[in-house]
Amino acid sequence: MKSVSVYSYRWVVLSALMVVIMASEMQWLVFAPVSRAASEFYRDQINPHSMLSPDILTLIHLVSYLIFTIPASFFINKIGLKWSLRIAAMLIAAFSLMKGFSALNFNLVVISQLGLSLGHVIVLNSVTSVTNRWFPFKERGFATGLVSFAQYLGLLLIMIIAPRAVGTNPSMYEYGSGLPSLLMILGIVTSISAVAVIFLFKEKPPTPSSLETVKIESFFESFRLLLHKKHMAGFMVIFGLSWGLFNVFIAKIDSITAFVNIENSNGILGVLLLGGGLFGSIVIPFLSDYYRKRKLFFSISILGIFLGLVIFAFYPNLIEQGVPFFIVYILVAFLGFFFQSTIPLGYQYAYF
Repeated sequence: MKSVSVYSYRWVVLSALMVVIMASEMQWLVFAPVSRAASEFYRDQINPHSMLSPDILTLIHLVSYLIFTIPASFFINKIGLKWSLRIAAMLIAAFSLMKGFSALNFNLVVISQLGLSLGHVIVLNSVTSVTNRWFPFKERGFATGLVSFAQYLGLLLIMIIAPRAVGTNPSMYEYGSGLPSLLMILGIVTSISAVAVIFLFKEKPPTPSSLETVKIESFFESFRLLLHKKHMAGFMVIFGLSWGLFNVFIAKIDSITAFVNIENSNGILGVLLLGGGLFGSIVIPFLSDYYRKRKLFFSISILGIFLGLVIFAFYPNLIEQGVPFFIVYILVAFLGFFFQSTIPLGYQYAYF
């Protein structure tokens, strides 16, 4: 039996994974905060009656994850972690550069986004295997948390960067300009981070990182066990709906910005949604641990989402009644707070 050792190189492996995930998340959401400006930029290439629009680029990743997440996990188990990540990194590097170089051609940008989404699914599905192999049992939750932080940091950064790199004021002549430069710079950064994974990642440490082992069940067996747990079927539906609502909300953030009569695609609603979410993902789980009431605080979060969405739906009517405009900013941060708090609570609840 091999001795157990913890290697400092684990942080190099994790850092490489975090950087490529952060860049990949930025690629996913790059059009979301500037969707109206991107529509103007590609207006001569998009049929107004077609389903194709800049919004389709953000939805591609969501649909790809839904379709390919199970095959991606099978793929990782079949050919090994190192080669899976290398293939994913090559996909991400190639298609991020293709997206940058072909930024003037909307159809090629769509094809590039499809390729990026495939690499994205493989990388995200590798996180648990990477942390289980490289980190001792007591550090695995923290390591996974750092990866989640990298995901949300990437989303937050693109919400800040994209509206400042692209002309988003519809009254200005340069409306929609700057998009090719943004895609090119982001493509170079993403490809560099992907190449780093190819050279820095190692399959596993020379010796095990922990004596504890985690039994990995097949997908169908895991699903059967979940359904046989009390209330788990209903929980999965509620958790899936809340997580799905958040992803659609963030993917359509510029359309929502237009819905609340903000003319300029400034990204402020996306920043508030994600900023409130980061805060909520810390506060609510902390209170849950402190009071040892996971189900209670999960229910509070779901109630908060429901109330926030109902108020948001009637927001135009509230404005007509003289409600101050800044209320929408508070409301979006409120929604983000409860959207994101359901995720760590859901993982804890499912685990136990």
